[in-house]
Amino acid sequence: MNNLTIVTKLRFIAVLGPAILLIAAVVIAGGFHVFGTLPREINDNEYAAERAAEGMETALYKMDWGRTQPDASQIVMDQQRGFISEIEVARQHIGSREQAELIEKIANDARPLFDAMRTASPSDDSLEPKLRDLQGSVADLMSVDDAAVIAVANSAESQARTMIAITVIALVAVPWICFALIASLSGNLYKELKEMRRRVDDLAEHAPTPSDDISTLDQSLAKLGFPKPNPMLAE
Repeated sequence: MNNLTIVTKLRFIAVLGPAILLIAAVVIAGGFHVFGTLPREINDNEYAAERAAEGMETALYKMDWGRTQPDASQIVMDQQRGFISEIEVARQHIGSREQAELIEKIANDARPLFDAMRTASPSDDSLEPKLRDLQGSVADLMSVDDAAVIAVANSAESQARTMIAITVIALVAVPWICFALIASLSGNLYKELKEMRRRVDDLAEHAPTPSDDISTLDQSLAKLGFPKPNPMLAE
């Protein structure tokens, strides 16, 4: 047995729409906040890691070049300090296990190579293979950092599609669904009230004297927008 009155149903639908819109507003506001802070987070993390890897690569090339210069020892030492500094920066912005493993590998490979470069002769080519291997590891790290940036961009794109779907459903579909339900219920209510008016008029017409109940129903229907038809006006 259905215990819900038509008024209860209309009130429920009338409350349901704003409630869903309120929840959607919170979600949408949270989405805007995430997207608003996303560029800074990418710059502070993924791009920072990428710049650190680029700094390592630059330092290695300058070391290789500096070994043939008159002040080779100073150039190599300065670039080594810069390289180590970039490793520390990269460690602060680790976003995946692969990045962490590559950074530690680079740090472990660089330490003995740098020690050897400080004492090696500029004409000593025995360190070139190790230097090239280290440059290769740095290049691998740069590729991983690029992949991390792309992953964040793809995640943001996916979240944006989700937010678009939520916005469309909450701001377009839900109001129209509620409107359709209210229109359907109110249409049925209109038919029932109109039929009630007809029956009240029939009762009043055939009753020997109008009763208080009929008068009360007549007044209630008039207040609801269904007054007694004017006999001077044809329907």
